Amino acid sequence: MTSLLTELLNIENIDVTGYRNDQDCIVFEVSPVCRESTCPHCGHASRRVHQNHYHLAQDLPISGKDVFIKYNRRQFKCKTCQKPFSEALDFMGERRQYTNRFAEKVVSDLIHGNIHNVAINHPITDDIVASMMRYVSQKKVQSTIAIYSA
Repeated sequence: MTSLLTELLNIENIDVTGYRNDQDCIVFEVSPVCRESTCPHCGHASRRVHQNHYHLAQDLPISGKDVFIKYNRRQFKCKTCQKPFSEALDFMGERRQYTNRFAEKVVSDLIHGNIHNVAINHPITDDIVASMMRYVSQKKVQSTIAIYSA
């Protein structure tokens, strides 16, 4: 049975294992449902966790509070090719400190404002807004190319 917090957070293949509700933000601790990841080098599935790396990612606000997700981007070691690799997370890009849906919301807000005003409204820097704009546009281009090449 899915917990209420997991349903509230609404990220596919992620379980909420705990939370902290501070005065100005909420931090959800999450873990992936799947216990294995596919090696990007050889394509074989691996369950052998090599290292754990815990990070925080900013997500969409809830009830006027900033939301952060504490997640473990596990590093696996492939049994087949013996190379270490970090798991890919569907809800956020590699080396990003924000979720995909937060980046898409920020970029959609650029239609009605400029980078500086959007940064002020989402308590982030102008550079992060610009980075989100590049990231989201690159994802859109890649998905469009994938559609037309199929």
